[in-house]
Amino acid sequence: MFESAKNAGLEREIAQAFVSASLSASITAMWTSGASKWADWTGEGQALKDAATAMYLSLEQQLLKQKPGFLVLTVPQDLLAANNLSRFQTESKEKK
Repeated sequence: MFESAKNAGLEREIAQAFVSASLSASITAMWTSGASKWADWTGEGQALKDAATAMYLSLEQQLLKQKPGFLVLTVPQDLLAANNLSRFQTESKEKK
């Protein structure tokens, strides 16, 4: 019984690490693609960067603040720049 509980905790930690890595990679890929020359050339660069920022802010608000320690997001520093984040507003509505 104790071994099963220990394994379940380890499996949960592995799952959380995998989800954290996957989400961090997705956000970083989207941000980096938006910063590339081809994205600037096609006009999609800012849209990709905005999508990455919105994804990060939504995850941060929903998961990191409500369930501390559940996810660890690693993103590019320029995504976290004040001039980038200040362009977004996060709102939430409670169920009634």
